[in-house]
Amino acid sequence: MDAARAPHPPLRRRVLLWSATLAIAAVLALLTAEVGLRAHEAWQRGRPAPLPAHLDLLRENPHGTGSYRLKPNVRLETRVGGRRVLVRTNSHGMPWREVEVAKAPGRQRVAFLGDSFAFGCWADTVERSLVGVFEDGVSRARWEALNFGVGGYGLLDMELLLREEVLRFSPDYVVIVLFTGNDFRDTFLGLDKERIVNGTAELDEENVRRRVPPELRAEDTRGPRARAEEPRGAARMAVVRRLAPLLGLENLALDFAVRRNFTMFSFWQGVPYPPAARAATDQVLAAILRMRGLAAAQGADLGVVALPTAEQVHSARTSGLDYDIGFPQAYVQVFAREQGIPYLDLLPPFRDDVRERNRRLYVEGDIHLNNRGHALAGRLVADWFRCCVKAGAGPRPPRPATSPTP
Repeated sequence: MDAARAPHPPLRRRVLLWSATLAIAAVLALLTAEVGLRAHEAWQRGRPAPLPAHLDLLRENPHGTGSYRLKPNVRLETRVGGRRVLVRTNSHGMPWREVEVAKAPGRQRVAFLGDSFAFGCWADTVERSLVGVFEDGVSRARWEALNFGVGGYGLLDMELLLREEVLRFSPDYVVIVLFTGNDFRDTFLGLDKERIVNGTAELDEENVRRRVPPELRAEDTRGPRARAEEPRGAARMAVVRRLAPLLGLENLALDFAVRRNFTMFSFWQGVPYPPAARAATDQVLAAILRMRGLAAAQGADLGVVALPTAEQVHSARTSGLDYDIGFPQAYVQVFAREQGIPYLDLLPPFRDDVRERNRRLYVEGDIHLNNRGHALAGRLVADWFRCCVKAGAGPRPPRPATSPTP
């Protein structure tokens, strides 16, 4: 090398010193971020998102006929997954904007019934909830959505609300949003499953002991479900976990595990079904049939949307020796087909979305949909409504309920 072009020795040492200093600073910054993120994750685990039933939202049913209702004119804020969430109800106790009881001329109404998923947990606002996105996906000049979702409801609660409140709003269509995680359980436990204390719902454990067989109340000690592929090396770092979703590298697959406790979500994917599970399924199907009859008597049609659990959506396999993730939707699908009830199962499109885009549709560490999940569900329900519900409108006469085997 030409001596005139060779780096000056002191300059070389300074470059090496700067490089080493920058490397050490980067390592220290990474370690600091790792420690901070791990501490934040531990703090978040100790502060789970409040369920709707844990917020000051509820009151006893003013009709005195059982179940409970949302308080009217509520406006409060909470934080879920670091996001601000606004919860509000109108003067009728609906998680929705203000509406008149009388229907506007030239518009038809679509009333949604369901639990906390129909209610809107955890969309930032009611406009970004499943029902809000649905309304944006249909012609507002022709259709008006009404949200009657209440956290903690089973089908018996929905049926009572339909009879006492919903029908006076003259809906043309009634859509039941059936969450397959606990709506079967909550229906089986009846209208007196919870007690309202200071605006919150508390599960009546004595009612559970009275209705559920002892063998289905035993504590399940198998622990949380593990990921299909345990993280190794750098994937164990909190920094990498935070960056993985942004880079589309997060492993969302789960190893599905059936729980044998009646109150657990994955209990309903177990096979074979114990007698109590079949009884709960029969009660749900019978309630759907009665609700179809109530709607038909008022000139309204009824449809059912089955909303899956996160475990069903993220399961690495669709079936195993003791489970099938398609349950209990399969029972509802066969029943709906037999009875001529429009039915939409969100499990297949949710699984397709996660597989194709590798993104979360549920709030991390919570059972409820995030904004993305609500948006996808709302669009799918709007598409289904346009093609398969209003196209086949016209109440059908009720037929005897059956207990199908898929």
